[in-house]
Amino acid sequence: MRNLITNPVQTLFLGTDWESVSTLKSLLQDKRFNIVGVITTIDKPIGRKQILTPSKVKEFAIKYNIEVFHTEKQEKKYHEALEKFKPELIVCKAFGEILPDFFIQYPKYKSINIHFSLLPKYRGAVPIQKAILDGEKETGITIMLMSAGMDEGDILSIFKEPILKDDTNLSLRERLVKKASQVLGNVLENWIQGNIQPVKQDESKATYCWQRDISKESAEIKWEDMEPEYIERMVRAMIPWPIAWSKLNRNDQKEIKEKKIQILQSELSNTTTDLIPGTLFVKDSTVLISTKNSNKAVRVIRFRLEGKKDTSEKEFLNGIGRNIV
Repeated sequence: MRNLITNPVQTLFLGTDWESVSTLKSLLQDKRFNIVGVITTIDKPIGRKQILTPSKVKEFAIKYNIEVFHTEKQEKKYHEALEKFKPELIVCKAFGEILPDFFIQYPKYKSINIHFSLLPKYRGAVPIQKAILDGEKETGITIMLMSAGMDEGDILSIFKEPILKDDTNLSLRERLVKKASQVLGNVLENWIQGNIQPVKQDESKATYCWQRDISKESAEIKWEDMEPEYIERMVRAMIPWPIAWSKLNRNDQKEIKEKKIQILQSELSNTTTDLIPGTLFVKDSTVLISTKNSNKAVRVIRFRLEGKKDTSEKEFLNGIGRNIV
């Protein structure tokens, strides 16, 4: 049996954003693994001035003197990466490129991916957001072998995590990122030492989620069509991006007539109203929007009106909302 402390595993890491940095950091601090390099996306123009900006993983790698490599979706460069780093293990978290099969299969201990769902449910790009949208009670982390198909690889380990009633995409993601960093090292060691038998996924239970499920277009609230419970979950699933939004029905108040509202925090309210769906109103010092259910409204606790800064309920009622009844 290999002693990973005296003979650490030569590990190549693939990732891009802050989630990836957390995983990379945990492996860098773990003496059982020697990070030989990272592969990440190329610098991209960001902001109004389109300043070329490195990925979070690249920034971290440079800070800790880890060699950075860009494959740019080119098969030739994936070959170059293998020749350069000769990894015994590849670990991937939120990388954003489809990997060629020869690259996946190269390492002695294969290529491992961390996915934030209970596979085979919610394969794809936005599993956390989709789980919240669908009203799931739990989600989790799947550590799996990579394969040619999207999130279809054999499972090494699963860790479940409850979805709290006030969880947003961000709050739930932060917990999953932290938990993944805590459990990954031991799962990898057990796999390397031959203590894990991979389990094939049940294809009959597979579901998928796509980036288009979470977009600016899909973030529009349709008050006439959507159930109020779905709208409340939608607000939480769209934090911090793209943020659920709609146009308000309030023709008697020129300050907010046809204004766009982005909802940052909300909750359901058992408030009865005969206003048409999507109308903002005030009752008992709370800011509400009517829904298709005349006995339920959505209370908007934090929001952003078009042309305004982020506003709390109290700030709104002390300002332009004071004349709304």
